[in-house]
Amino acid sequence: MIGILVVTHGDFGKQLIKSAELILGSQSHYETLGLFHGDNIDQFGERILEKIKSLDDGDGVLAFIDLYGGSPFNAITLNFKKLTAKHKLQCITGVNLPMILEAFSSRQFCQIEELKKCCLDVGKKGIKDITEQLNSIEMDVKTN
Repeated sequence: MIGILVVTHGDFGKQLIKSAELILGSQSHYETLGLFHGDNIDQFGERILEKIKSLDDGDGVLAFIDLYGGSPFNAITLNFKKLTAKHKLQCITGVNLPMILEAFSSRQFCQIEELKKCCLDVGKKGIKDITEQLNSIEMDVKTN
């Protein structure tokens, strides 16, 4: 099974998982890591590497990161060079709840590259301007 790793600032990742489990029920084969004020970035990077290795049972690890270019992002990208060829790691930034729900729901049926693509698609499609959506519905009602 593809391992899921959520790496964020603070407890954001832990709370995303709690929300996903509220919807889907209890999950397994995942880890969250939060970077907090005062944490040593090198030690944080080592913790990330340990989690990747422990989660990868041969199917790979899909890592979700909160912010492109932030410290969690930098810590995980530095670990790419430290992984051996046997470890399959794919990463997505801008994590949101639809992505996590998709990952948990589909990881048993997909290869890691396909799962990454699905999560990216679902994450992007979940971002909507509600005012625009409501106005579009009103226009459809008026024209029909």
